[in-house]
Amino acid sequence: MQEMAKTMLFKNSLHNHLKAEAVNTTCYVQNRIFIRPLIKKTPYELSRGRRPNISYFHPFWCECFILYAKDQLTKFDLKVDKGIFQGYFDTYKAYRVFNTRTLVVEEFIHVKFDDGLTSNRKLSDLEDDFAYM
Repeated sequence: MQEMAKTMLFKNSLHNHLKAEAVNTTCYVQNRIFIRPLIKKTPYELSRGRRPNISYFHPFWCECFILYAKDQLTKFDLKVDKGIFQGYFDTYKAYRVFNTRTLVVEEFIHVKFDDGLTSNRKLSDLEDDFAYM
């Protein structure tokens, strides 16, 4: 487990103060993908009785965009902030994201990821994508 966390930190050229986030993300991923050889099931399958859905996995420390869906937003407020993906939230389906504007790690549900497939998208372009959510 520590090797996977070290690899995630080294690949992204990150400092050791993010080690806890990397270890938490590693534990979350390993419980859903590693199959036990004798019983051919993941730890998630053993505890929950069903196969895990891993379609929502994204690379550690990739750029993402956060949607603010609050009623208090005015017409001219930005509805999207840039963030950096740090991991998954354990108790419900949310992502742990470092907001680059507020410099705080928070949990968000409505997040779009830039996994390197798109390039140089603007925040205003992403507001249109979120309009259909």
